[in-house]
Amino acid sequence: MWNMILTERAARASIVAASLLTAACSPSADSAGAEQARRAAATPRAAAPSAASTATLPDAGASPVAAATAPSRIVSTADITLRGKPACDIRFAYAGRDTESLFWEEPCDAITARMLTREELTALGRWSRLDDYARRFVAALPGGRVLYVEGAASASVYPVGTGGSTYEVPVAD
Repeated sequence: MWNMILTERAARASIVAASLLTAACSPSADSAGAEQARRAAATPRAAAPSAASTATLPDAGASPVAAATAPSRIVSTADITLRGKPACDIRFAYAGRDTESLFWEEPCDAITARMLTREELTALGRWSRLDDYARRFVAALPGGRVLYVEGAASASVYPVGTGGSTYEVPVAD
């Protein structure tokens, strides 16, 4: 099952690219509008404070202090349509990190999405599917809890790697 994690950087790049394409292709676009779009795309963004805070979407409802002290959690799930098929948008946050969004290609009612510990993964028979490399990343997460998503045909965990990005590790086929 192909799943996606939407990053803030990718979302911004898509918006800027769409804005530039629209401005460039519009016959009624005036040169001032095109210049404004070019200036917006060229405006430097503040660098991320650390690699651990990249690849995230801001949690609009949480203050920075609350986000830093909140435990790892599933923020929300919502049924969406992805490429014409039902999917589930899972928003989650690891302690000290901003909210991230993961798309699973099954409806929310058909999947399980939870934050699990090593012991819970072991009880499900999933810990043994992780190699030593992935186990280290899972163990290093705040509170030792990792996002676990299980659908009809597969299951995966989503630890944070050395580059600070969340990545998928299949634990069942």
